[in-house]
Amino acid sequence: MIKIKLEETRPHALEKKVYERELPKEMHLDFYDDYDPTPEQIDVLQARANPTIGIDITTEPIDIRDLNIRVQDHYVPIRMYQSKGEKHKAIVYIHGGGFIGGQIGDKDAQCKYMAQMSDAVIISVGYRLAPETMYPGAIEDCLGVLDWVDALRADRVIIGGDSAGGNLAACCMARRKIDYGFLIYAALDLSTYKENHWNYHYYDMEPTQISIIKNRLYRFRNLAIDMKKLYLPESISTKDPLVSPLYLDDVSMFPPVLMIEAEFDYYRPCNQAFEKRLSNCEVLYYEGLDHGFFDRIGQLEQAKDCIDEIAKRVKAL
Repeated sequence: MIKIKLEETRPHALEKKVYERELPKEMHLDFYDDYDPTPEQIDVLQARANPTIGIDITTEPIDIRDLNIRVQDHYVPIRMYQSKGEKHKAIVYIHGGGFIGGQIGDKDAQCKYMAQMSDAVIISVGYRLAPETMYPGAIEDCLGVLDWVDALRADRVIIGGDSAGGNLAACCMARRKIDYGFLIYAALDLSTYKENHWNYHYYDMEPTQISIIKNRLYRFRNLAIDMKKLYLPESISTKDPLVSPLYLDDVSMFPPVLMIEAEFDYYRPCNQAFEKRLSNCEVLYYEGLDHGFFDRIGQLEQAKDCIDEIAKRVKAL
């Protein structure tokens, strides 16, 4: 396990920049209030509005190409990022957004820097979103892009993603051979806090920051409910192993995996349970950070650092 300790952070407190960002936000007082909206009551447009866009930190030109890949009866957009020189490894990257938001361009800065540092071609997947396309549409799109990547005959195929994208990457690893994987605060259990008995006791919190930290966790507790309502048909259980990789009976097919976790992430408890089941797993654990820190490349040094760590391992394959 790799553990990153931040010098500016008190034990179990938010990193300074994260604290300053969250401090002005509205605090919720009743952390366990009932939240059970109908799908029609969930504001999808608001969920898709104002994504956090990272800052480009590359120091060399990156070639970018947009393509549309035929998958079944439709086309899936992809964006390819490549630094100079011939590449023999391919990284398929899947963005987050709760299955209902996010798009390729949101992770341009991350993918460009990953292309510079990893010596691999990066293929970012624009999978279909819910509620327009519910499960298993997004997984089918990612698997279809992997089929297309196979035709490139790369020496190594790597897959990774953040949040909901991490869920999709793990679902792909459970279905087909991959050489390496990385999961950034992946949503590996889509069951809600009432279904999996999640609670705030999983987290140690600096006493003066309890309200702020709980507020951040509360928001993702609600997002998990939104995802269940919009991404999954009513006939599909959140504990179906093809939906929530945490519940897979057999994980022997998984390649070596780098799990990147944030201390104050809603999904950290379930991900830690999953880590224990993998036979070849490294954990990169960032203290003081929350879900979404990877979005803030160019603002948070840790976002750059985790790409450096991914690139180091990809180069070694």
